[in-house]
Amino acid sequence: MKRHGFAMAAIVVALAACAQMRIPGTGWETLIDGDKGLENFDRVGDANWRAESGAIVADRGKSGFLVSKNAYKDFEIRAEFWAASDTNSGVFIRCNNREKIDSKNCYEVNIWDTRPDP
Repeated sequence: MKRHGFAMAAIVVALAACAQMRIPGTGWETLIDGDKGLENFDRVGDANWRAESGAIVADRGKSGFLVSKNAYKDFEIRAEFWAASDTNSGVFIRCNNREKIDSKNCYEVNIWDTRPDP
């Protein structure tokens, strides 16, 4: 099964950090923990997001994003990312419009890009 890089990319699309699972006494919240946390996101696009073997994955659809239901002022992102060699993907943050996610509307942390342009 081929997993596309966009899988994790959108996880943090407008990720803006964390929700639901609080870390007591720290003020931090965990947004995704293994295969738990999809309820903290809205799905945008046609990717088939799901929890599988302790990870959030997608392997079908042209593009897709997981957009956090809440916005956050301060956050840290920690992610493990596996992508096919022909993937063009990244993590979008600080998006102005949660329905239109692209490099013109968000900051992009580029994960993998095989395009020839700089």
